[in-house]
Amino acid sequence: MSLRSVALALLGSAAAATVSPAADLPSRKGAPTVPATLSACSESEGIPTDAFGFTTGSDVADKGSFGPSLTYGGGYGTRSGTLNSHSAQLQGSYGLLPCLEVGPYLLGGVTNASFGGVSADATSYGAGVEMKYKLLGRDLHGIGLTVVIDPSVNSTDPDGASRFTGYNTGIRLFADKTLIPGKLYAALNVSHDLTWTGPSPYGRSSTLTLGASLAWQAVDGIYLSGEVRHQRRYNDLGFGTEAGYATFAGPGVYWQATKQLALSAAYNIQVAGKAKGQPGDLDLTNFSQHLVKVKAAYSF
Repeated sequence: MSLRSVALALLGSAAAATVSPAADLPSRKGAPTVPATLSACSESEGIPTDAFGFTTGSDVADKGSFGPSLTYGGGYGTRSGTLNSHSAQLQGSYGLLPCLEVGPYLLGGVTNASFGGVSADATSYGAGVEMKYKLLGRDLHGIGLTVVIDPSVNSTDPDGASRFTGYNTGIRLFADKTLIPGKLYAALNVSHDLTWTGPSPYGRSSTLTLGASLAWQAVDGIYLSGEVRHQRRYNDLGFGTEAGYATFAGPGVYWQATKQLALSAAYNIQVAGKAKGQPGDLDLTNFSQHLVKVKAAYSF
C-alpha cells in the first residue's frame, strides 16, 4: 500500500469515525400514555434513541414536532504516526408525517494526521438529510423497527493536495425492545454506507456496521449503556473486496436534563481487528483506535 493511499485511507477513516450516523436524534415523547389507537409510531413507553451510545433506538419524532441537536465526534489513534480528528454535526429533526422523520444536517471537521512522514491534515464540510420511517412498533409487534436512508455530500481540503468531494449513502435498520419496562432496553443496528470519494477517478468503498447495545435506566431520566459494534470496510460498493475489519466496545451515558434538553456521551475503543496486508491485531488503517461522541439535543 503506497503512502498516498494510506493517507487517503486515514482521511476516510477520520470522516467515518468522527461523524456518527445522522439518524440518531432523540425521540420527543411526552409522559407515557396508552394510545387510543395503536400504530407503529405510537408507543405507551418511549425509549430515548440516544440512550444506547453510538447505537441508535427506533423511535421517531412525533408529527409536527421539531428539535435541533449538536454532536461532537472525535477519532484518535493509528499504528504509525498520528491521527486526531474532530467534527461537529448540526441537525434539525421534524416529524413530517406519522412515523416519518426528516432531518437535514450540516457537517464540519478538522483532521490532523501523518503516516511515514506524509501529512494527511485536512479540513472538511458537508451536508445531508436523513429520512427515517418506523415500520414496526413495540406495543404492536414486541419490537420497534425503523428504516433509514441517509444521503450526504462532503468536501475535503487536504494540505498539499487538491480539494475533492465525497458522496455517501447510508442504508440503515434500527431495532429496539423493552426487556424490563422502565428499566432495561436493548437495541440492534445494521448499517451499510456506500461511498464515492477522492480525486477523479472516484474511489468506491463501503462500510458494513453491526451494533448491539443494552441501556439501563439507573434513575429517572439517566441511562447507562454498554455496546459492541463490528465494522467491515470494502474497496467496492458491495462485499467483494475486503480492506479490513474492526470490533469496538464501550460505555455510554444519557441524561434527560430537562423536559426539553437531553445530553449524552459515548466512548468506544477498538478491541480487535485486522487490515488487509498490514501487520498487527488491530485495523488502524481504515478505522480509528478510540472514538468519542458527545451530543446535546433540544426539543420544542
